[in-house]
Amino acid sequence: MVSGLVVLDKPSGLTSFDCVERIQKIFGIRKVGHTGTLDPKVTGVLLLLVGESRKLAPFFENMDKTYVGVMHLHDEIDEDRLSEILERFRGEIKQLPPKRSRVARVERKRKIHKLEIKKIERKDISLEIECEHGTYIRKLFHDIGEELGVGAHMKHLRRTAVDNFSEKEAITFEKLEKNKEKYLISNEKIISKLKTKKIVLDEEEDKKVRNGVPLKKDKKLKSGEMIAIFVGSKLRAIGIVDKQKIKINRVLLD
Repeated sequence: MVSGLVVLDKPSGLTSFDCVERIQKIFGIRKVGHTGTLDPKVTGVLLLLVGESRKLAPFFENMDKTYVGVMHLHDEIDEDRLSEILERFRGEIKQLPPKRSRVARVERKRKIHKLEIKKIERKDISLEIECEHGTYIRKLFHDIGEELGVGAHMKHLRRTAVDNFSEKEAITFEKLEKNKEKYLISNEKIISKLKTKKIVLDEEEDKKVRNGVPLKKDKKLKSGEMIAIFVGSKLRAIGIVDKQKIKINRVLLD
């Protein structure tokens, strides 16, 4: 059974769902899902889970993102003034999702970990942004423009990283089509990259896990944590820790 993660270098012009369909054709499997939407014109890191790996999606829900983008100002601005305004957008900000977003248009808080000027070419400001999941970069640029008093819009955007998955390991469709097995990251390597807590069971306990039988809780595990359950060297399931036991949340089939 095909199973694993593809770190795709998404090209411009395709929706995230277009990318899912193309991965389905490459691997000959319908069970493919992406872990975070990118607008059609935005390029860069798009994580796609193939086959049983889709059950690992909960581990990817709250990942920080890194972008490089060009904010086009509608008028030239003094660099000192720009730096002053950018400082206001570092740390916790309030953001109203854009009208075309799929989420409710309710103001929410998001954290901007990094907002750094990389280059200034008259009205084009190249920025690097590290931010909390669910941050709208297009809206961020618009809001900065409003605060500057000149207006601004997003001219270009590329996602360079999702948590520990960076553009350095992202591959194009062309490379994937030539050697798809080479670029499919195994479930076990996914867990290693995520630095998720795990427990290892012996073969005798495999049947219990497959049947969803709760496991004894280790004192070191905190209630509410999501952990990886291995049988030997193979990832078998995802568990959720409660006050007394580890409940089996999802079982990965062979």
